Amino acid sequence: MSSLVKEKKISAVMAIHDLNLASRFSDKLVMLKDGKVYAAGEPKALLNEVNIGQVYGIEAMVMNAMGRPYVVPLRSLTEAAVCD
Repeated sequence: MSSLVKEKKISAVMAIHDLNLASRFSDKLVMLKDGKVYAAGEPKALLNEVNIGQVYGIEAMVMNAMGRPYVVPLRSLTEAAVCD
């Protein structure tokens, strides 16, 4: 798909909930929260612990894998509040 997009100079839009797949195959992301745009931009700028916590309600660790963000979910923020 990415070679077709580059060859034809077109855009492709996909809806995906797996942040690691989105990071791997997307040049730009849009994060939605409560049906509204929360943030938009490149995966490196968007996929961080703060944004993931705000949008998905989870504590996560974000690492660099092959030059792209890689998200490791740790626990829900409600679980974290009870445990801490």
